[in-house]
Order: sequence, then C-alpha cells, then structure tokens
Amino acid sequence: MRDYNKILFISSEFPPGPGGIGNHAWNLVRNLNSIVPVDVLTISDYVSIRDSESFDQKEKFNIYRFKRFSISIITYTHRIFHIINYVRQKQYSHCILSGFFSLLMCPIIHLINKKIIKIGVLHGSELIQSKFLVRFILIKSLRCLDKIISVSHYTQSLIPIKTTVRQKNIVIPNGVNKELRNYQLNINNPIILSGKPCLLTVGSITHRKGQINLINALPAVKSKYPNVHYHCIGLPLEEQDLLDLAKKLNVSQNVTIHGFINNNELVNIYNQADILIMLSQNKIRSSAEGFGITILEANLFGVPALGSLNTGIEDAIVNSKTGILVDPYSTKEIVEGIELLYEMPDKFTTQTVKWALDHSWDKIANKYLKVMINE
Repeated sequence: MRDYNKILFISSEFPPGPGGIGNHAWNLVRNLNSIVPVDVLTISDYVSIRDSESFDQKEKFNIYRFKRFSISIITYTHRIFHIINYVRQKQYSHCILSGFFSLLMCPIIHLINKKIIKIGVLHGSELIQSKFLVRFILIKSLRCLDKIISVSHYTQSLIPIKTTVRQKNIVIPNGVNKELRNYQLNINNPIILSGKPCLLTVGSITHRKGQINLINALPAVKSKYPNVHYHCIGLPLEEQDLLDLAKKLNVSQNVTIHGFINNNELVNIYNQADILIMLSQNKIRSSAEGFGITILEANLFGVPALGSLNTGIEDAIVNSKTGILVDPYSTKEIVEGIELLYEMPDKFTTQTVKWALDHSWDKIANKYLKVMINE
C-alpha cells in the first residue's frame, strides 16, 4: 500500500472547452481535490483566454494552461518544459495522464522522477495509431505506466501491449455530474427543442460520433413518425457532411444543428428530449468511442439512450433497461429501437436515473483513490 500526498493531473482537454476527455478530467479532479491536493496542466483549445480565466477563478485547485504558438515545435517544447518544471519542483506522489499528448509525456516524467506513480487514463482513440513512430512512442509510454485505467472494456481491448505483472490494468467507467440536475437556467434565449419524438445527440459533430448514421435512418423513422426531429448539440467540426446528407435524403426540415452550448443549458436540453442518440461509428480508422458520458447525463434526467454495439457504449447502456444497443448501420434496428424507447418510456425512466446515480463522480473518484493507494 502507498499513501498519496499530492497529484499532478495532465489532460489533453479541460473545460470550459468541449470534449468528453475534458469533462472526465474536470469532474474527476474536482472530486479528488476534496480529499488530496491536485494540480492540473492542460490545453485550452476552442475557448478564449478570458473564458478560461473566468472558469479557473471559480475552481479550488491550481490550473496551468499551456499556450499554443503558431509554430508547432515551440508549442510542444513549451509544454514539455513546464511539465518537467512541475515534476521537478513539486513533490507529487502520483501523476494522472489523460489524453493522447499526456500519455506521450510518461517516459519524460519517468526520467525526471522514477518514484512518482504514473497512472494512465485510456479513452479509446488515442490507442489507434497507424504511423510507426507515433505508435512506437505510444507503446513505450504505456510500458512506463504503473497503472492503466480504461474507461470501458472496449477501450481495454484496444491496448496494443500485453501489460506486465507490475502494472495494474483495470476498468473504471466514466461518471456523471449529478449536480447537473440543480443547474439553474439563466440565459435570455434558451434552446427550444421540437419533435415527436424529440431525438438528441450531444457531442462534437464528427463521423466518429455517428450523427450521420441517424440521418441515414431518418427517412424510415420519419415514415413512422412524421413529426420526428433530430437535434445535434456540439462543436460542428464536420457539420456540412451532415447537412448535405440530410438534404439528399429530403429530411433537412427534421434536423437542427445547434452547435456547442455551455453546461448551464444542458438541464434545459435533456429535459426536452425523448431519446438520446449515440450511434458512434466502429468502422472509422484511427478513431474509437470509449464510453459516452452524455449517455449518463441524459439518464440522469430519465432519458433513455439508443447506442452502438461493438463500442465502449456497451458499458454505458444496460440493454433493454436504460436504453437499447443496436447495429449503428442497421436502419431496421434503429427504427425498432426508437419505437420501443418512445412508445414505452415508463419501462426505462426509473432504471436510467438509478443507473446514472450509480455512476456519480464521487463514487467513481473513490475507485480511483483505491487504485492509487493499493499497489
């Protein structure tokens, strides 16, 4: 058994920016910091300096955000310099590494401080690397870790090395911020969702997230439910592909892309939805869906989910209890799943809320602490 005195948490994402890795990091840090001090080193893409500073002032732990320079080599040199500085100057017992860039820093941290316990949090896509050099560095980094935590059994199956006896290799699922239910809606023009049924996806608009799979099935859904509407919340990275397909299939009027929204409006969004859709792709090269935090968030409000088989979503949904798992490329299965979830909501509501609360971040953080103190 090893005690803990201070944690360094290095994450490739962090709020107020978007992303599941950042969501995971923030909630985990907040709960860990209530027990043991945590310092955070992170990246601030997609948000302004002002927004980051405003966010950081409200937190009870130290956050250092790496700068991004116009020249990549300067950006990464700057990050490595500050990581080395933190590891050398402060007495950390543990270092938690979350996200691709963070994992690659493991050999450097090991070189600077061999006593620090290095814990890697694996989400999925960072493990799928096709370039030889990048894959070589990733494998070297994974071998440097003392403990490996995967967010799902699917993610664990993607680990490209056979872990040693020395390493602890376990699965701890993502959690949900139960405080979401208490958020007060304090904006002038809240988003109003339409549709019967009202379908919702919360996550960056990308091929990996699979919004395109629901669009492909939407004509068949519409033939059964003429007033169906599909709402997409998230960073619109590949929005045009979605809009082009919707136009081609003559369902543009049944689709709305709202873009990225802040956490304080999520309660409004989830309270209006009938079904959360997470038909993430499992055939996208160099990409993988590790879990799907938004499934638990929707469950917290009694909203069941329709999710993909053969992805990390299998760990986020209890099939036929908190949602339905389907082949994301099967229109028939998608339509049948939507029909069951929409026509029989009472069958799922109670179980979805209980399932979400079983994954509250205080409970998940305690699982991390047990891993930290037990060799």
